[in-house]
Amino acid sequence: MAKEKRNQLIAIGFFVVGTIFLYIEGISLLPAIMTENSVLLKGISLVLLSIAAILGGIAFKNKGPIAIISGMGLVIGFGFLYLPIPSILRGSAFHILFACAVAFGMTTAAKRVSTIGSALFACIGIIFLYQPFFPSLGSTALHLLLPGVIVFSIVFSQKTLCERFSIGLIALGLLALCQPFFMLFYQTGFQLLLAGLTGFIVAAHR
Repeated sequence: MAKEKRNQLIAIGFFVVGTIFLYIEGISLLPAIMTENSVLLKGISLVLLSIAAILGGIAFKNKGPIAIISGMGLVIGFGFLYLPIPSILRGSAFHILFACAVAFGMTTAAKRVSTIGSALFACIGIIFLYQPFFPSLGSTALHLLLPGVIVFSIVFSQKTLCERFSIGLIALGLLALCQPFFMLFYQTGFQLLLAGLTGFIVAAHR
């Protein structure tokens, strides 16, 4: 019981500190040394929020509130990505989507709907990578692809299939980075490789 309570407090603490680090450049009351290193603190924020998401999915017995909060976080993250908002909020979209995808996948009870929705988002992310009509959508493709792959790798019942799908993305990403013929394919290789690696790690450890 004490360990569970401790993990809950760590999850809440990491969430609070990670959120502060995420928006630290907009907090004028903090020392200059912190605001000057906002990029470094944003990187640390991603780690803290990810740990908070994992601990939150494990430590709290009542998963419902975590699933609701993380689901709202996913909606907010997508809103930050596509709505006309200040750049400080837009810059936090990836962190929010990544952490909330982990927490949502671990706590949601709607497995079938989540599987279909996450697969759809992953497919849309891949389409955004290669569609030639709106170049701005290409920069948001990873924000759709990575959360989609994370949630899918957690909630889909066939673990082996998740691992094979992730290995396929890894192989495709490596092929894209090694081939000298198609520049667009080369430019998107890292996104495919990162999504595949993340999906395989999640599926292998669930």
